[in-house]
Amino acid sequence: MKKLLSLLLVIAMLTSLLAACDTSEKIPEESDSETRSETDSETETDSETETETELQTETDTEAETEPETDEKVSLNGKKVLFIGNSQTFYGNCVIQKSQSYMTQESRQNDQGYFYQLCKSNGAEVQVTNWTFGNHNLGDFLGPCNAQRVCQGEYHMNYLTDRNFDYVVIQQSGQDSIDLMACFQQCTALAEMFREANPNVQLLFLVHRRAYELDLDWLVALPSLADMDIRIVNYGKMIEDIITGSVTVPGASLTYNQNSFIVKQSAKDGYHPNILTGYLTALATYCAITGESAVGQDYSFCNNSSLHSKFNFDSFINTYYGYQGSTTNFKEIFASPSEMYALQALLDTYLADSSYGG
Repeated sequence: MKKLLSLLLVIAMLTSLLAACDTSEKIPEESDSETRSETDSETETDSETETETELQTETDTEAETEPETDEKVSLNGKKVLFIGNSQTFYGNCVIQKSQSYMTQESRQNDQGYFYQLCKSNGAEVQVTNWTFGNHNLGDFLGPCNAQRVCQGEYHMNYLTDRNFDYVVIQQSGQDSIDLMACFQQCTALAEMFREANPNVQLLFLVHRRAYELDLDWLVALPSLADMDIRIVNYGKMIEDIITGSVTVPGASLTYNQNSFIVKQSAKDGYHPNILTGYLTALATYCAITGESAVGQDYSFCNNSSLHSKFNFDSFINTYYGYQGSTTNFKEIFASPSEMYALQALLDTYLADSSYGG
């Protein structure tokens, strides 16, 4: 019995040893398999790397041939407020209203050139015209000091809804408004509208009169830009053309002050005409949307079926004639090449930070 048990034990031990030998013999075979797998994997990785490199090269090539375009902003459904004076409403950027119209209801739904430009681009906007003649921005912040029917009134008591997407402000052309006053007024307005809508965007229009008089507040433009107020300096372009500092590229017509400014009387030779009113609206639209001025519509400017003020001949008869003055803005509008050149020039001024943009 013991011999049988011993024999069985020996057999078990031999079986165990044989099993161990089989395992030791298989290890190299498994290792070789893993090595081959690793080699295959490296080959696949190299192939993938080459493919990725080829794809990246194709992407880089596409990027070179198809440059990225800046994202454009749609104004459809937006609320825009213009707050300023006659430097804004002369020329029909917005439509001049009687200064006795002080309520928000009476000044909403303005359909001046800015509105028409938005509409021609497929955007329906609500434009509120908060512009009053002879007003500086301070007249909107406290009791009005302008010598008009609104003298002593608090304009902001009538602006009951201050929640706008865009607020476009324009300072007076009076030389009594100095650097500090302009900065403080703009700061107060910015705080007021940002309180109503933290996402509101503010723009500051720089008119040509500021350069004609070399107004003190021009120095405030960089500080306003630092406050995240976009400077829209179309006035510098007009001043440079009038003074001959720049020429309209490829122009066949002669440009002078009367091309842009009215000549109504001995006292009034500084308000913008219809061409400048269009450029004001165009500069504002392009500054907000990021679109180029080139190719934008202007056919509505002489369409009296839209508004009686959109009439070149009527405007010329009303605002030119002092000492036999004449203007050629009608001929400029009639020339696609002249309008193209003005639009292209406006693009360069809007993009040039040295003008406050």
